[in-house]
Amino acid sequence: MRPYLRRGALGGYLERVMTSSHRDQVEALLAQARAEHDRLRAALPSPLRESLPVDAQGITRAIDYVASVAGFTVSQRRALVRPHAVNPAVLHARVFGGAPLAPETVIGAFVEGARVRADALAALADATGGDALGQEIRKLLTAHPPPVGTDDGHVVSGLRDTYAAQERAVVRIATNLDQI
Repeated sequence: MRPYLRRGALGGYLERVMTSSHRDQVEALLAQARAEHDRLRAALPSPLRESLPVDAQGITRAIDYVASVAGFTVSQRRALVRPHAVNPAVLHARVFGGAPLAPETVIGAFVEGARVRADALAALADATGGDALGQEIRKLLTAHPPPVGTDDGHVVSGLRDTYAAQERAVVRIATNLDQI
C-alpha cells in the first residue's frame, strides 16, 4: 500500500502515514462513526434516542476521505456536500431558531441528506472509476433509495437500508481506488 495521505487532509484526524488500504481506511471511518452514534444514543433519553435512528457522519467522512485521495481540491470536496446547507432541519433553524423540530422535519433532514450523499457518491464513482463504476454505484443506490414520505411507519427501516447501501457504495469506491 502507498504511504501518501497529505498532511492536514481531512481536518487533521487522519494525519498519519497510511499503511493500510483505502478500503480499510473507509471501513475504519464507518466503524468509528457507528461507535460514536451508538454511544450518543445510549446516553440519550428514549424519546430523543428514537429521533436519531441513523447517522451519516461515517459516510460523510468517508466521502471526504475518498475525494481527498482522488485528488479533489478542498473547494471541490465542499461542493459535494454543499446541498446539505438547505436540508429541512437547517432551514427550520434559520427560520425558527432553536424551536423544537417536528419528527417529520428531522426525518426529512435525514432523507434529504441521503439524497445529497447519493449524488456525491455518484460523482465520486464517475471521477474515480469512470462510467462502469458510476453505473455500478448508481444501480446500488437506486436499489435502496431514500424513503419518499416522512410519516410512513417504514421510514426508519427505509433510511437504514439507504444508509447501508451508501456505506457499501463508498467502500466499493475505495476498493476501486486500491485497484488503481
